[in-house]
Amino acid sequence: MHPVLFTIPFIEKDIHTYGVMIALAAMLVAHFSTKLATKKGLPPELFNDLVFWVLLIGIIGARLEYMRVSWEQFEGNLGQGFKIWEGGLVFYGGLITGLFAYWGVCKAKKVPMLTTVDIVVPYIPFGHALGRLGCYAAGCCYGRPADVDWAVTFPEGSIAPHDIALHPAQLYEAVFLTLLGFFLLWLRKRQKFNGQMLLAYMSIYPILRSINETFRGDGERGFFMEETLGQTISNAQFISLVVVVGALLGWKVLGARAKRSNQ
Repeated sequence: MHPVLFTIPFIEKDIHTYGVMIALAAMLVAHFSTKLATKKGLPPELFNDLVFWVLLIGIIGARLEYMRVSWEQFEGNLGQGFKIWEGGLVFYGGLITGLFAYWGVCKAKKVPMLTTVDIVVPYIPFGHALGRLGCYAAGCCYGRPADVDWAVTFPEGSIAPHDIALHPAQLYEAVFLTLLGFFLLWLRKRQKFNGQMLLAYMSIYPILRSINETFRGDGERGFFMEETLGQTISNAQFISLVVVVGALLGWKVLGARAKRSNQ
């Protein structure tokens, strides 16, 4: 675990691993999306704009959601909120705001969203997996205490507790995200209607995320209706449920539309 990847000599500027991984993730998604768009005869600059605005707005949304659920960390020191390179993003905050940004760019460019989204979506899990490796380096999104051979103990100075062995929840998620990415690439060759990749992603990822939540130990992210239900359902698990329900409704609507058009 190395929160700081290296330090620039002479100016003594730390380069954080988390920030590097986020940058690599953006470049990965942009490169492969643009490459495929070019093969399909779509303007590559469209995908450069999409990746730029989705990443920018998504990071802002992810950081704002992290600040909301961890307000005691930022109260009285809002300047700390700008230090995203040190870790501290909530993925669902980024996903929701990123989708709005994606829709906005498509509307501005007068391109149907569902025409382009299937190109980008299969690469998102790979970029997300890189982000989780950044989380692992920074110590955020850490797991609960564990008595297993592969448990990890984070060094002093990381976000995670450093005096107890924990589940490497970040690595668990990085693995299943990578597998999800390969599955979506396989499925895209067999897709039957526009938007299917987005719906597949939003149907599968929330389930995997909910499972991974059982290994997470950063309970300060909050729980749904904690005063009534206690620490039974995390906020991420509740959002996962909403996303899956929305995806299933999307399957019904878009699937029926595709069936009618093929008749």
